[in-house]
Amino acid sequence: MKNKTVDLSTAVPTGKNSIKAPAGPREQIDRLLIANSRIQRETAAQGPAAVRSAAPESLEAERQLFRAMIDQVPDYLFVKDAQGRFVIANRAVAADLGREPAELIGLTDFDLHHPALAHKFFADEQTVVRTGEPLIDIQETLVDFEGREKWFATSKVALRDAEGHIIGLVGVCRDITDRKQAEAEIHFMALHDALTGLPNRTLLTDRLTQAILDSKRTGHRLSAVFIDLDNFKPVNDRLGHIAGDALLKVVAKRMSDAVRGSDTVARLGGDEFVILLADRDRGEDDVTAVLERIRTAIAEPVEIEGCLFRVTASIGVASYPADGTDADTLLLHADIAMYEAKASGRDTFRFYTAEIGAATRQKRRRDD
Repeated sequence: MKNKTVDLSTAVPTGKNSIKAPAGPREQIDRLLIANSRIQRETAAQGPAAVRSAAPESLEAERQLFRAMIDQVPDYLFVKDAQGRFVIANRAVAADLGREPAELIGLTDFDLHHPALAHKFFADEQTVVRTGEPLIDIQETLVDFEGREKWFATSKVALRDAEGHIIGLVGVCRDITDRKQAEAEIHFMALHDALTGLPNRTLLTDRLTQAILDSKRTGHRLSAVFIDLDNFKPVNDRLGHIAGDALLKVVAKRMSDAVRGSDTVARLGGDEFVILLADRDRGEDDVTAVLERIRTAIAEPVEIEGCLFRVTASIGVASYPADGTDADTLLLHADIAMYEAKASGRDTFRFYTAEIGAATRQKRRRDD
């Protein structure tokens, strides 16, 4: 009688003579354990003599069938003994480690990963072995043999012998790296300006609020710097928005290069930017030096489509706690100071004062 040919590319054992496509990691583990339990029961019922009398070629065929089955599964499938040594590992596990499946047998995570990562794996798995409580869909990371960081949704359950004693564990790890990267990109887009990659108003407000709390604790000076570009509109009018966007990206980089990495450069929209200068405890002179560096960097000519353009900046500054004790007030007062700089001839900066604030409010009342 000819052996029945079965497509193993999407199959795992679910009964004595049936196959079906695998579902999630927990279902894969359950089916492997059910199959293992069935084999143990049948072996016990047949007795040692039956096992010894089994044809070697039949046992080898079963081993090859099992090997082919688990190697077709794209997820990690593995079995470890109670000491954390690999007993079974499919090709997906071995491929990411730059090895053949047979090379993993007898090795532990300490032979394969950075000690800190190996310790974490070992601690989690020893908890499963010790308590019998499964770990279901936990998130784990590892670095493959090519140095790529990967994320996995992992399930690990205790493996028991015929008497119910825990002898190791079975693990299934599903690669969720693409999903994690997509989540990170969505999170980044929600908090950053699409054109320049700088923090947007939402992230700026969050950082400014946190910086105020830090300054309240440390007593260090905190300054919000409001920047509006002068002469930007002619670039858009003459060369179009594509050229204008190119100019904004150049200016954004220049501002970022002019401050420390711990400072925040944000774009509010259009040609308006805010720089948060935190942890500065040397007073107004230190801030003035930074402002002059920013102003000079922005004013350098920019070549766009073969033409040289020079934009300048009107800059306003408000500092905590003298000019405001919350994010909205600091930004408002920095904005008022910026308009004072623009009214004073542009390409300069002004610090907010109570007099400037009073004059602005009086002017707005007249305009109303």
